[in-house]
Amino acid sequence: MDPLYRLIQDRIEGVVSTPDQLDPAQSTNFGNLHHWTPRLVVEPKSAQDVQSVVRIAREHGLNVATRGSAHSQSRLGISDGGILLSMTSMRNVLSVNAAEGTADVESGVVWRDLVRHLLPWNLAPPVLTNNLSVTVGGTLAMAGVGVASFRYGTQGDNVAELDVVTGSGDLITCDPSRNADLFWGSIAGMGQVGVITRARLRLRRTKTMTRTYYLLYDDLRRFLEDALLAMDREEWDHLESWASPCPQGTKPVAGVRQVFARWFYPFHLTVEFDPGNPPDDSKLLRGLRPYDHLYTDDLPTIDFFERMIPIFDLWKRGGTWEHVHAWVETILPWERAADLIEAVLPDLPPSILVGGHVLLWPAKGKTSRSRLFMRPAAENLVGFGVLPAIPSRFWEQARPMLDNLSRLSTIMGGKRYLSGYIDFGPEEWREHFGDQWASFCDLKRRFDPDSILNPGFIPFPAPRATRRAAG
Repeated sequence: MDPLYRLIQDRIEGVVSTPDQLDPAQSTNFGNLHHWTPRLVVEPKSAQDVQSVVRIAREHGLNVATRGSAHSQSRLGISDGGILLSMTSMRNVLSVNAAEGTADVESGVVWRDLVRHLLPWNLAPPVLTNNLSVTVGGTLAMAGVGVASFRYGTQGDNVAELDVVTGSGDLITCDPSRNADLFWGSIAGMGQVGVITRARLRLRRTKTMTRTYYLLYDDLRRFLEDALLAMDREEWDHLESWASPCPQGTKPVAGVRQVFARWFYPFHLTVEFDPGNPPDDSKLLRGLRPYDHLYTDDLPTIDFFERMIPIFDLWKRGGTWEHVHAWVETILPWERAADLIEAVLPDLPPSILVGGHVLLWPAKGKTSRSRLFMRPAAENLVGFGVLPAIPSRFWEQARPMLDNLSRLSTIMGGKRYLSGYIDFGPEEWREHFGDQWASFCDLKRRFDPDSILNPGFIPFPAPRATRRAAG
């Protein structure tokens, strides 16, 4: 028996597991690109358990990786010979203050469970990710974007307070004014300076029904013009869009004939309402110029929030959930977005989107206050995501196309969203964070001085003691 197993188990209330007890899924994440085996997996029961684990790991020169629902695709949520903290064991909704519009939750709470818990109060988080089966701590550590981000920023922008266990093993309460550096280093900080154990989330009042207008565009630039109009009017609660291929035949691409498509752009605009006061359709749709208005749908708001669950279930039943998910999501300045998208889509084979899709989302550049959620310095932004599901045997064949897309988006002023497939070198990481790189490195030194938290992703400078030993 590993002696560290007994040492940790004796100091915590949670559960410690050895590699022979692991679920095979715990060696990888949603990306299915990297497979690592941890030395131990710990399911903590409290923030004090997390403190104990971090302190023991630091004493014994081990690293600690945090794992929620493991929806990331690069070297996050997995551990190579260290301790894997499986945070879904901390999944309690601690309290709801309906008068103040806040909820205190442990970081392993799944967003879908929280949404259901808040239903009796007609309250909800202002921003929800499309996939509600991910954890609060996981998306806050990444930023958390959704179809209401054009109004409310990221999920991280709607946090009032955090409890964080630092890489030194200290449990610190922080907010935008108290211990603000740790707070903003934890929001979109990818678990590099601390482990979020509790979050106080701001909530908003919801109306009981939604109406969604299913519009379709055959011209990207017209769609973008209408998306900007919709954002600027501030009448919509949710804006959702993507690119949809209509295969047409084959054509030569890089010397090989492949299927090509005519691309269309669905645009779903949603407004919440109370049953006695339905929306004025003509007023809301004034000035919009879609190729077609396909459908108008009224749904209970809770069903709208959960609208993607049947699609994810379909992917799971079809087997594509187990494929490689090398998602390239990038945030582009509005002025360059159409040029990039039109350069990419004509040669994108529709088959790569079986079990995936091409995501578009209009956004405002100033809605987020996050320091580490990197985005272009522009008033209006466009999110563009190529989200494939690739059988593992075809991964090396598809990889150059996705690498080229990532480089092209950077050349055109875009910033990658870091939950996806990231294969940056040190210089690319510095370029990504720009003028925030030095301060991020300083946060790492201050709050994780031995660099034990979530290694293998961002190549921070080695800790001073390591550099001295190496010298």
